[in-house]
Amino acid sequence: MAFYSCNKQSEQPQVRKIQIKGHVKFADNKDKFGITVNKRNDDNEYDVVKEIVLDSANNFVFELETNTPDFYTLDVYKQQRVEFYADDENLEINFRGVDTAKIKIKNPPHVHIAGGEKNNVLNALHWASYQNYQYMIATGQAQYRASLSDCKEWKDDAAKAWDIMYDVHERDIKNIITMYKDQPTVVKVLQSLSWKRHQEYMVEQYEQLAKKFPNVAYIQNAKSDLLDKIESVAKTEIGKVAPDFTFPDIEGNDVSLSSFKGKYVLIDFWASWCGPCRKEAPNVKEQYQLYKDKGFEVVSVSIDKKMDAWKKAVAEDGTEGVLLIAQNSKQIMKDYTFSGIPYMVLLDKEGKIIAKNLRGEGLQEKLKELFK
Repeated sequence: MAFYSCNKQSEQPQVRKIQIKGHVKFADNKDKFGITVNKRNDDNEYDVVKEIVLDSANNFVFELETNTPDFYTLDVYKQQRVEFYADDENLEINFRGVDTAKIKIKNPPHVHIAGGEKNNVLNALHWASYQNYQYMIATGQAQYRASLSDCKEWKDDAAKAWDIMYDVHERDIKNIITMYKDQPTVVKVLQSLSWKRHQEYMVEQYEQLAKKFPNVAYIQNAKSDLLDKIESVAKTEIGKVAPDFTFPDIEGNDVSLSSFKGKYVLIDFWASWCGPCRKEAPNVKEQYQLYKDKGFEVVSVSIDKKMDAWKKAVAEDGTEGVLLIAQNSKQIMKDYTFSGIPYMVLLDKEGKIIAKNLRGEGLQEKLKELFK
């Protein structure tokens, strides 16, 4: 008597994929792996997902798994890059490649993504950003020409052009959001607005998107990040006690901000790779020397990831005060709601915030006022 096993094998989940293809008009034959697919990690830095090799006709083709749809960046020789959305649309993206001009200028042409509506949202955003950049160049040139004249009216009009440019760009961005409100990729357009200037509008839009796409992690995370920023801003308003932190100093000893109560404290967030930070360093050092004997302390917090780079910059600049490093800076940047550096926060003797984002003459005048 024969026995047969007819148990049904468990089905494996099907892997979804899309295909991305394209052409590079001017290839760099010396740089075999100069084309990469990148994705932002939790530290807001790019990780290389794939390295792309061109065929003999300068074409490329590759696949991406899209069980979890997400945003990626295709980078060509560090000269051109474009962000695309990998979900259910096969894409074609063509690049100019190596610029053939004798003089290289950092103004790459607009890159179009051919594929579908989800990526058309990004096309609209990229085009608006590209146009805004061109207007920015033209506005700067016009202001420079006006500065060479003795005509006050011309100079005033040239200065006003910046505000007009920003207003037009924000109007264009909001128009794109209205046009593509039913697409998940509109979250990227929303993120291009200044959340400090458009807080109420952005919260409303995020609420609608989160309800419409409850299973899209990127949208849910973007909404949470915005609400966290708003909460953090409330905690760092003028008059509030600054969020405490503890980081190692240059000798490896843990130092807490709260240990400096009883002194006026300038928290200076910076990094070795930040040009404006290094340029501001002599001013901070001069102010420290002027007022350190009057109850003033500078708590220098580097967001460098590499200890050696931090120590080298400290030695080169002769940085003084309390020297700390926040190699994992994500939380402190979130707590103090800053993304650009240098960023400085001035505290009174009770640890309450009395001024933010000081530098240059603004810092000098504020300290003169405190120690007069």
